[in-house]
Formats: sequence, structure tokens, C-alpha cells
Amino acid sequence: MSIVNGDDDLLIELRALFTRLDPMAPQVLDQAHVVYCWRSVDSELAELSFDSLVDENLMLAVRAGGDPGDRPRMLGFGAVVDGEDVAIDIEVTAGPNGPALVGQLFPPEATTVQLHAGTGQVETVQADELGRFLIEPVPGGPVRLRVQHGDRHVDTTWVSYVRP
Repeated sequence: MSIVNGDDDLLIELRALFTRLDPMAPQVLDQAHVVYCWRSVDSELAELSFDSLVDENLMLAVRAGGDPGDRPRMLGFGAVVDGEDVAIDIEVTAGPNGPALVGQLFPPEATTVQLHAGTGQVETVQADELGRFLIEPVPGGPVRLRVQHGDRHVDTTWVSYVRP
């Protein structure tokens, strides 16, 4: 028998016990993954349609010398929600407190915008009546935006906006 000194230790002990006495069948784990993927079935996915880092033509057109990573990064996402085109345009630039994300929603509306980080951190801001919003600082690593559009959610694909 081992000594448990806290919640984390207790969870580790319980996991080891259940793994030993009642191991999970691979089919159950597969089904759990499928169910987890359906957790946001009511959300529309806004696909990445533009990224200034990969669009070589734009990079050549605006080439001003220096490191391309020093310039603002522009991204565009698009989705069709109930027959209506929805776009989320963002620019990631240097802000006073680190990288800042400046965004614009089309069609413009005052609504809630959330930034979900891969770490589980969620930052919530309000877009104004023109659909403009600001999130700063932007965490490194994968993040996505979730926009409330009417009674639906629109989620962008996961992207790393800044270097971790």
C-alpha cells in the first residue's frame, strides 16, 4: 500500500489501480475520442483561407527587407453559417505587452469572441458594433477563435499565431 499526500497523488494511485484491475478496452478509447470530437457539433468551422506567411505572392509584393517574422501577420478565416458568408480577419502584431491580435468580423456585429489556447486558457473579449476586437497578449502555441454569431458558434481552425 502506498501513502497518498494530495489530490494529484490520489488520482495517480487510482489510475494505476484501475489500469491494473480493469484495463480499458481499445474500442472504448476509440469511442471516447469519437464522442469528444462531437462535443462541438453545433459549431461551424471557419477554415483558414489566407495566411500572409504562406502566401508568397503577397510577401514578395510587400517585401520591405528585414525578417518576415518582424512584420504583422495577417490571417483570414471563412465559413458559411445558415447560408450566410461569415469571415474573421485578423492581424497579429507587436503590442506593448507582447503579441496582439486585432480582428474584424464580417458581417460586423457586437458579439463575444474567445481565444482558446492549447493549454486550456480562454480569453474572452467583446467585439464592437463594427465587429472589431483586440486580444493581447496572444499566447504562443496553438490557439483558435470562437465567435458567437447569432445563436451559433463559429470556431476557427487551430493556428499558432506567434512563436512559443
